[in-house]
Amino acid sequence: MKNINLKIKPCSLWLSYNILNQNAIQDMLPPGMNLAKIKVSDDNSCIEPKLLFNCYNIDSFWMKGSRLEIMTIAQSDANFHFVVLDCITNSLQWDPINRIRGPNGKIKFSYIQDKLNYVVISKNKQILSFTGKPLNLIKMTKDFAVKSNYMCFFKESSIPLSLKFNEDEIMKPVRKLDVLNITNDFWREYRTEFPDNVFMHEHSMSFNTKMPFF
Repeated sequence: MKNINLKIKPCSLWLSYNILNQNAIQDMLPPGMNLAKIKVSDDNSCIEPKLLFNCYNIDSFWMKGSRLEIMTIAQSDANFHFVVLDCITNSLQWDPINRIRGPNGKIKFSYIQDKLNYVVISKNKQILSFTGKPLNLIKMTKDFAVKSNYMCFFKESSIPLSLKFNEDEIMKPVRKLDVLNITNDFWREYRTEFPDNVFMHEHSMSFNTKMPFF
């Protein structure tokens, strides 16, 4: 096991969609877990299972670049967990099913003149293109931001990735975004057309974990 420090840089983007085909997503989860009905932020009243898109820039000793993670939140007993269903990255990546893999896409990022821009292009030419401008600060729920982060999973694998972090840092208010332009080809058949919650972390975040590099 290798001890890994992960630095998430400022301006990570979250897009939250309601799920259309819940049974199909349920079948992708680790054994013993169920889709969680969860409230993402205090200003969002929709408590339903979510398909989440998280674009962010990361820095660690072996993984430097950008990632798009497509995930949901599952529940086992009273615990919530992020479950990553797909990942597009321009950096090295690791997961318990495929182990270490190389890049599988291109990602461009900028935050210029109060406009946040992400463009993600996968190897099979699927595109996520987003432009948004900042609005007011909002608070995430603890179930979403903290409880779901402590133990994360990848697809149907039951091998957890345990994360350590500072709760106060993770729970800092996030910046709601006004969507100026969005094109999203990823996972269309499983979600609504438009996200119901869009925000960014203006601050950096630090995580610590252990990964079995073999």
